[in-house]
Amino acid sequence: MKVGVIGFSLSGKSTLYRAAARGQAKGDVTAVPVPDPRFDQIVAQVQPKKATPASIILHDDVPAIEAGSRKMLSQRFLDQARNVDVLLHVVRAFDSLVAPYHDSVDPIRDMETVDVELVLSDLAIMETRLERLNKMQQSRQPGSPEYTEQALFSRLKPALENGTPLRDQELSEEEAKTCRNYQFLSAKEIVVAFNIDEDSTVDGRADLNDRVVELREKGTQAFQVCATIEEEIAQLAPEDQPEFLESLGLSEPASAKVVRAIYDALGLITFFTIGDHETRAWPLHEGSSAVKAAHTIHSDIARGFIRAEVVHFDQYVEAGSVDAANKSGRMKLEGKEYVVQDGDLLRIRNKT
Repeated sequence: MKVGVIGFSLSGKSTLYRAAARGQAKGDVTAVPVPDPRFDQIVAQVQPKKATPASIILHDDVPAIEAGSRKMLSQRFLDQARNVDVLLHVVRAFDSLVAPYHDSVDPIRDMETVDVELVLSDLAIMETRLERLNKMQQSRQPGSPEYTEQALFSRLKPALENGTPLRDQELSEEEAKTCRNYQFLSAKEIVVAFNIDEDSTVDGRADLNDRVVELREKGTQAFQVCATIEEEIAQLAPEDQPEFLESLGLSEPASAKVVRAIYDALGLITFFTIGDHETRAWPLHEGSSAVKAAHTIHSDIARGFIRAEVVHFDQYVEAGSVDAANKSGRMKLEGKEYVVQDGDLLRIRNKT
């Protein structure tokens, strides 16, 4: 699950990348654990030899956007951004001695500028494709893939021209699949992180609070976060972090909320497998079946799938262990088509 960190130069995107990587960043691509208190509780109870949390892959190899350049989104930016699943847009909302990339600090302007550029890049691709389709004989034959694609792009193009990204347009599953073939940037989910200064860490910037709420109401995850503070927290030893967070009036690092928001934007839930050797949290697309979960663990397990023993985390906690949940009747037997729920603990029975 790849996440591309984007933003103007001097926005603090690399600082937030390092903070979200919890000080473990080596290079510009890092696997970042998804904070989950449920997993921590399971691990504390089971005490396995190995504990593997769910994770996402953060990419800081998407070039910074340079204001004033002839082509704002470079070809390298476009190539790298198209290769990820979700975009984390870091927007500068702090003043400092470092001059901003424009004449002033204006986070709303910068956020909207990038949104427009993403839409324009998609519009250029769509217009080129429509020109080719219009010249093809197949596009005039109802029922052909070319005819269907031409009709879809002709419907989507006016909204793009009006600045509406593809992610905000209604698409069927098949239409979304067609769009994915072209790696449209405005079709990707986006998480917005307004990078504020240290003085605004606790309450946020008042002038951005309403905009954050507005974005969330429209389905876009948005946060205010101080990347420099977050990087300081990440560099502390785990046992020293709670005291530092308390001194700032925070219950947890804001970067942890950003990582969970990215996870949600990817449309993922978490299921768990428990064992003395390894206990693991697994990411799974929401709505997936038990056999798909089995395939996530290993393709051989999916091929030999018989049934799944399932208990939800809440019932597991009530019982105190998987064995106790089984004995008390809380653990259920489910077939291949069972839709896995966020927080399920699974034991897969298979032929192997």
